Parts: sequence; C-alpha cells; structure tokens
Amino acid sequence: MCHLACKIVVMRLSLSVNDRHPIRASLESKGWLGAHINLSQEIDGERDRVWLNSIDTSHEPNTVHSAWEAVPLSVGDKIEIQVLADGEADHPAEITRTSESPKNLFVDVENARQLLQAIKVCDTELWKVLELASTEPPEELKKIRLAIGSVLVELDRQLISPVLRRHPELLGYATENKLR
Repeated sequence: MCHLACKIVVMRLSLSVNDRHPIRASLESKGWLGAHINLSQEIDGERDRVWLNSIDTSHEPNTVHSAWEAVPLSVGDKIEIQVLADGEADHPAEITRTSESPKNLFVDVENARQLLQAIKVCDTELWKVLELASTEPPEELKKIRLAIGSVLVELDRQLISPVLRRHPELLGYATENKLR
C-alpha cells in the first residue's frame, strides 16, 4: 500500500519508424513496459512490425495488458526507441484484463476452493512420487522430474491461475498451501 511519502514512478517509451511521429506509451504502476520488433520469414499470418506494450501487475493475480498500434516494417527502416521522463502518453490501441478472461473458472467461490484443495492433494502426491523416484538412475530421475514439473505447470496454467483470476480472494489460501 502506498502512503503519503510514496512516489509513483512512471515508465515511458517513445517509438518512431523513419523519423515519423512517435508513439508514446507509459505505465504508472508495477509491471513491464516494452518495445518489440518482429521479423518473420515464411510464417503464415506473421508480418514484420514493431510495437509497444505494457503489463500492469499491480492487482495480482490479475494483470492488465495494453498494446499500442503496431507499425509495419520494411527493409531499410530506421527504428528509434527512446526512454522518456514522466509526461503524456498515447492511449493504447488495445487493453485486455485477465479478470475478464472467458477462460476464468468457477463462478461459485466454494467450488473454486474445493478445486484448490483437490490440487493440493494432487501436488502432495506428485511430490511423494518424486521422492520415491530418487532411487532411479540419474537419467530416469531427470525425465521423471521434467514430467512432474510439466504437470505442475499445466495445473497452474489450466486450473489454478484461471480460478485465482476470478477469485483473487483465494490468493492467500493458494499461497498458504504452496500452490502459488
């Protein structure tokens, strides 16, 4: 929580291609502000472009993603990215909020809590399997660790994160149970 002595640091970037009017982006909260250059060769649907975007992480587990209009690129283009002091910025072309994602799960908070409890049981059992696997040869143990790690990552990606985005009030519960 920010008190009276707290100063908000504003991050700002400017992007211009071939000295045209710059696009200015800013982020006034915790998170990332970045510039991205993409060049592609023979990839369907991809095009050469540069753009600015930000990810506001100040309301975890939810984030707000902002993207400013992408600029198409051609061979010979000159791209200039400048770090700016505090000031005005252009409005993003697109803003998405994970709290509004259609992939978020469980309207009912108690059902969401039950899911987290079930995941905790699964997590505990997988760690027991990993302990048992410590007697396996090193190469086999490595494969088992990677497989279990992949399952845990997917549990977070497919179940834990979508539940916590809809029910941030369960973040403390998830943290206490080492699911986050």
